Amino acid sequence: MTTGLREAKAGITRDDIHRLVDAFYARIRADDRLGPIFATHVGTTGEDWAPHMAKIEAFWANVMLNERAYHGNPMLVHSAMPEIVGEDFAIWLDLFTLTATDTLPPEKAVVFDTLARRIGRSLKMGVERTAPHQPPNLSA
Repeated sequence: MTTGLREAKAGITRDDIHRLVDAFYARIRADDRLGPIFATHVGTTGEDWAPHMAKIEAFWANVMLNERAYHGNPMLVHSAMPEIVGEDFAIWLDLFTLTATDTLPPEKAVVFDTLARRIGRSLKMGVERTAPHQPPNLSA
């Protein structure tokens, strides 16, 4: 990780992560394409969503705060869902960028966006690589 990115992450707090994740998944749940996928795999009630939200907050705490609170394998989880296609990551990233920009100061939003795009590219390639009869799209 570059020194600039490491320094930029220094101002990010758990509260920033909570606000971003909460607002982002509200948008995901309302999205015509991604909402139904999440409803199938996570659920529709606040009670269904609480464990998922806690897991995602722990994931971002690992990424941003080096907390090591997250224990999971996002690639394995996303690859195991056949309804997820590579194009879904563009929707995910656009919603994430919009939410980060709306929720956080610009200097924090850009750090989240930078790392989310790296993570999204990796997940997209993994999902495309495991899709039956379909080579990965490396141009996007």
